[in-house]
Amino acid sequence: MKRSKLVALCAISTGFAILFLTAGVFIPILDYSGIFMASLCTMIPLTKKSFKGGILTFLATLCLSSIFFVGMKPEMVLTYGIFFGAHPAVSYILREKKVNNLLSMAIKTIWFVGSLLLIYTLFSAFLFEDTLLNNEIFKKYAYLILSVVGAFVFVCYDLLITHFQKALDKTIEKLKL
Repeated sequence: MKRSKLVALCAISTGFAILFLTAGVFIPILDYSGIFMASLCTMIPLTKKSFKGGILTFLATLCLSSIFFVGMKPEMVLTYGIFFGAHPAVSYILREKKVNNLLSMAIKTIWFVGSLLLIYTLFSAFLFEDTLLNNEIFKKYAYLILSVVGAFVFVCYDLLITHFQKALDKTIEKLKL
């Protein structure tokens, strides 16, 4: 693929990622799905076997979202930056280097749980008011619960993201982009 086409593909992917993050910032019910959809946009350059393109899309989206949204929803920018934006590129590199599937899953699960615990630690004081996460019993076992449930949820998420990557690879191949 020509460099100019790849740069254009990365720019379009970044634009869509910012669009989804914008929807997440301004429509409260879409905050987590906006982050998820933005991470899917990072996959588009990876369909062309361009790790650099995936990383550049992630970094451009992170920079733009930091400029536009960090004042309104810092937790969303941090969540995208720490895990969701980089996850497709990390999965791609682990797959390309043919890292053992169990080791790959363990690395990504530890990374996800660590990210989850960091987000909880930084934002639990004001982000989770009047929710189960602010309950005294939950607070006592919060790190254990988040670690166990987070690991289970991540395995499901990773399987879903892998399915999306394969479907996107096939779609881009059929479209001959």
